[in-house]
Amino acid sequence: MDLMDYQGAQNLEESAGLEVEVCIADYNDVESWPALPTLTGATESGEYVDLGAEVFTMKTGKKFFQFEATLEKNAFNSALVGARRAKSFENTLTIAKSGVSKQLFGWLRANRNRPLVVAFKFLGETDQYTFIGYKGIPAEVEEATSETPAEISGEKMTSITVRSIYYPPFYIDEVPLTEAV
Repeated sequence: MDLMDYQGAQNLEESAGLEVEVCIADYNDVESWPALPTLTGATESGEYVDLGAEVFTMKTGKKFFQFEATLEKNAFNSALVGARRAKSFENTLTIAKSGVSKQLFGWLRANRNRPLVVAFKFLGETDQYTFIGYKGIPAEVEEATSETPAEISGEKMTSITVRSIYYPPFYIDEVPLTEAV
């Protein structure tokens, strides 16, 4: 991998926050994974994480499921962690849903220990999905909380934090939202 210049272009549509749609798949439902870019031959930095038109191939009858979160409550963090010359990424996606319900508790019960692949979009940045969790290193629900404050003006909220390690977040054009045949 060669070092290259980084010229940060000003993006007037750049704002904090994530879109409300989060797409979640069971790691074991993926038949084949999109090919990762190599660390040689890129002409610009973004090519190291942009999978473009690569695809997830799902097992028959399987797909990514949509989870509608709450606008301005979701957050993403990617941190470079580890010892000198042994760095990896630790990615955390917090998905927040206004409300506390049996459907949310049921979703947590069914998925609390399930290996996952999770895709989401940043507000205003791109049409591509960003995803975490990859072959051999699935994402997983790290923690979840459901809160009902005492105050009548308080906000009921269920918050789910998904964590992935090793790889940075990757960008891909599409995730399969219809069942594979």
